[in-house]
Amino acid sequence: MERLDKQLEEELVKNLIVQNIQEVSGKEWFYSVIHYGNYGDDGVLLDWEERRWMYNKEEVKKVHRYLKRLLREHFRVECLYFTLERHQSSLEKIDEGPHLQYGDERKGKYHSNILISPISDDLLENPHSKLSKLWDEPGRMNIPIHSLQSNEDLIDLKRELINSCLRKCPWVNRYTPSVKTQVLETPEDLWNVGHYSLKDITRLGLDFMEVLDWENSDIQH
Repeated sequence: MERLDKQLEEELVKNLIVQNIQEVSGKEWFYSVIHYGNYGDDGVLLDWEERRWMYNKEEVKKVHRYLKRLLREHFRVECLYFTLERHQSSLEKIDEGPHLQYGDERKGKYHSNILISPISDDLLENPHSKLSKLWDEPGRMNIPIHSLQSNEDLIDLKRELINSCLRKCPWVNRYTPSVKTQVLETPEDLWNVGHYSLKDITRLGLDFMEVLDWENSDIQH
């Protein structure tokens, strides 16, 4: 019975959070996933001291604070929601003579999920100076964004600009897999992604404070 009560509580918390996100709905939202790479922009493996922050929740939340400022400055978005997701743990490899053994378990590093509220078309049609500089940044296939063909609804352009903006963060490398953004066109898309971002609450039994970055999310809007 105690476990059932906890499951109901977890689902209630998830539903309340997702409902809060849906209430700030208008046009299309965007969903970005950031994977923090083990390699620098030069393709060289970073030293452990340069990678260890990826395994620390509080350090990743500091990166969220930086990303939030970037998105606010460039797109003046109304709401942002950040969640943390941890990769699968692994066993530390130990060489013993000709044999390979496994020692202590190492918890997986984090990646970040970001829900981004609608971006104004007017802002893109009349960009401020900081935003206009993103058009010169590389987009898909490493082609400058200003040379890419965009649809009339500006959705593809917004997605490219978001990716470019997020890569300006010094802790996000320039490789394409490091940032992926998709558009959420319907309330159902928003609901599904909201629940997916919070899935570790029920899947792993984590407290919602372990998953939702409350400090950097506009949950109180």
